[in-house]
Amino acid sequence: MSEFVTLSKSSPQFESYLLGTFAKDKRALPVQTLNVNSASETVTFKIVPVSSLEFPPRIVRIMKTVKFRSFLFILVPLFLILTKNIADQTIRDPISCLIATIGVIFAFISVNLRNDYTDHVRGVDRVLERSGSRAIQNGWTTASHIKNLSTTFLILSLMCAVPVMMAYNEVAYVVVVGAIIGLWAQFQKRISFKYKIGGEISLFLMFGPLLTVGYQLAMGAPFDKESLWIGVVWGWAVLFVVHLRNFINILPSSQAGFRNTVNCLGFDRSRRLIALWWAIFLCINLFYHLVYAGKYWGIYVSIALVFLSFTFISKLKSLSSPVGGDLRQVFKYGFTLFLFTIGLWVFECLWYLLLAR
Repeated sequence: MSEFVTLSKSSPQFESYLLGTFAKDKRALPVQTLNVNSASETVTFKIVPVSSLEFPPRIVRIMKTVKFRSFLFILVPLFLILTKNIADQTIRDPISCLIATIGVIFAFISVNLRNDYTDHVRGVDRVLERSGSRAIQNGWTTASHIKNLSTTFLILSLMCAVPVMMAYNEVAYVVVVGAIIGLWAQFQKRISFKYKIGGEISLFLMFGPLLTVGYQLAMGAPFDKESLWIGVVWGWAVLFVVHLRNFINILPSSQAGFRNTVNCLGFDRSRRLIALWWAIFLCINLFYHLVYAGKYWGIYVSIALVFLSFTFISKLKSLSSPVGGDLRQVFKYGFTLFLFTIGLWVFECLWYLLLAR
């Protein structure tokens, strides 16, 4: 038997229902949020017994809760740096490299969980139906439990970082800068940094240069400009996906008062931003290959990507409204283009490994 409860932000019970700590045998599922992220915010919860909820298999719940599909954003750049240094024979400390890999994965899980927690509390995942893992909104777990798990994985990642930083002092500088950005990003008072104008720069640094340079240094390999450029190219590609995702949520985000670069520019100018962003990616990707990697790979891959980009730009240009199925089709095509680019880059690195043997 379920019931509905509507609470305002000023209610003393509001936080306990939002965090899921009001009862051990019940879940408060948010079904409607009004005036999100304001003093007059109200949330209507559907109160259901835990025993009445339908849970998917445990492995499915775990993979969706930690957003396993998003691991692509860290595993690919780690693979790119790893294969580069294997081919160059510059890995001096395999043990430190392994510890750093585990630490990065733990840190990423912590960030994913913390994002789910903060976006739920601040209303992002309660307003945007496709945002987050949906583990909290589906009642699979509570926001309080997600927060505790995030802290646990953060501690594990720091435990991995300590011996690496002690072995290679340069890594400490990267970790400190990353920690400062992470703390600023995760503990904003009002709303997630992802929904602040220009907040995407933090993602660029975290998933790009800081990740690639720090990982190379953790192997005992010296710093070089190539690792920095790999981070720049990869970080730029990640932001392409971020802008695309913000673009398909432009209407509900604007209605809820969430602000990011895409929302600030509006529908028409955001289309131009995404097209320009992808065009710049093609240029810096070609530059990286011509200077640091295989020239023929760079030329042939660029020709293929330019050819495929015409269809994407055409679909993007033909959009006339921020609602409807066409918007999601553009996202799917753009994301497929991103995945195709990754596939070619990974295959290229495997080719280099074969040649280096």
